[in-house]
Order: sequence, then C-alpha cells, then structure tokens
Amino acid sequence: MPPLETDAARRARLRRARRQQKSSRPWPALALAALLLVGCIAFCGLVAAFGALRSSSLLAEQPNASHPTLLILGVDQRADETGPTRSDAMLLAGQQPDSGQAALLSIPRDLWVDIPGVGEQRINTALFFGYDGADPMAGPRLAATAVQQNLGVPVDRVAVIDFSAFVRLVDALGGIDIDVPRAIVDTEYPTPDYGVTTIRFDPGLQHMDGEQALVYARTRHGDDDFGRVERQQQVIQAVATRLVNPAVWPRLPAVLEVIRSGVVT
Repeated sequence: MPPLETDAARRARLRRARRQQKSSRPWPALALAALLLVGCIAFCGLVAAFGALRSSSLLAEQPNASHPTLLILGVDQRADETGPTRSDAMLLAGQQPDSGQAALLSIPRDLWVDIPGVGEQRINTALFFGYDGADPMAGPRLAATAVQQNLGVPVDRVAVIDFSAFVRLVDALGGIDIDVPRAIVDTEYPTPDYGVTTIRFDPGLQHMDGEQALVYARTRHGDDDFGRVERQQQVIQAVATRLVNPAVWPRLPAVLEVIRSGVVT
C-alpha cells in the first residue's frame, strides 16, 4: 500500500498542477488587451487617415445610443484658405444593427439631393451653403441634416477633416498595399498651386506611400464618382490591414504620434 499523502504534500501538488495549467493555456487577458489596443488604434487611424478632425456635439435630438453614427466630411482646404468650402469626401461610419460589425458608407459627392433651406444641389455643397463664420460647425450640421433627410439614416456626430494627416499616417505605417483593378489616367488632377497634372496608376498590386495613396483615393477624372468611392474604401481597408499586421507594430509609436498631433476634437 502506498504511503498516505499528507495535507502539505497535497497542497504542494495542487499548486504545481495549477502553475502547469496556467502556463499551458493562452493568456486571455493579455490577448484581449492587445486586441483592444489594436482596435482602438485602427479606429483612430481610419479617422486620422483623412486628417485633422473637428467634432461637433451630438446632432440628433435623440441620439442612437446603441449604434451611434459619425459623418466624416473630408475637405481639401489649403493652409492659406479660409471661408466656405465643399466636402471632397463624405463617409458615414457606424455599426450594423444585426451583427454589430463596423460599417462604412461612402456617399457620392455628386449625389443630387434637397438641401434644407437651399433646394436641389449636389450633396457635397451642403458644407458650403451652411457656412457661418461665427459658428464653424454650422456647415457640417447642415451637411449632416441633408444626409439624415435624404438617406433616412440618423447622424449622431459630424466631423470635418482635412487630408494632410493621411500622408503622414501612411508614411508612418511604411506605406500600404493596393491592388489596382484597372489602369487609371487622370489628366486633370489638381495640384497645390491650383493647376492640374496628369497622374497614372497601372493595374496590379502596388505599394504606395502616403502621397500616392492620397492621389489614388482622390482621383476621379479617370473614371467616375463610383470608382472614386471604391478606391476610398480600398485605401481605408488597406490602412486597417496594415495597422493590425504584427510586423508593423514596431512603427506604432510613430503612428500614435501622427494620430495625437493630427486629430483635434
């Protein structure tokens, strides 16, 4: 008959078993923390990808607390420019009610709608017509109201964003990979000095720096507005993919600095 196990020996054996069990299973808390960090960085990056941000207070009278939405208005306003401007990109970010997954709707900027108090105009002009020098968010609120009334989608918050931080973000990530579906030639791409130039993209997988990615997302004379919407979605997906790539994580301090300096609420 084997000797009886003492209480002290049994406690020591149980402690060893617990240590072995802990060392052999994944670290759920650590993994969850990492996923949350990456998710937060990815979300901030997608917002920062279109530049410096000014955010309004809640827009809707009864905000959608369970699935809030954010209307992102991208503008290309140079540092020496002031006054009213049109939105160059319109994106509505939110969650799908059934699955809770993140959703991003690109709104064609040439979509003709009824802008309250203005009449039939392209939806990207709502920002221009709502301009009020005494209230910097008057234009964004009119744009959000136009989206709500014409698309039937509630807008809880609205943000105005310029494109300058996008270049810095993509460069901080080391560039992004884009699979260009078809050749693009735009002979009227605007330049910073108010001229135009010709830009070209060959079909196939390409690694783009920040400036190239911005041009790819913004060009529209080579096809149409729907092609432009498709490219914006491609670029956003490429940024998100790059952010969650472990090989890029050593670059995250630089990425976070871009987000910190480029996002102003």
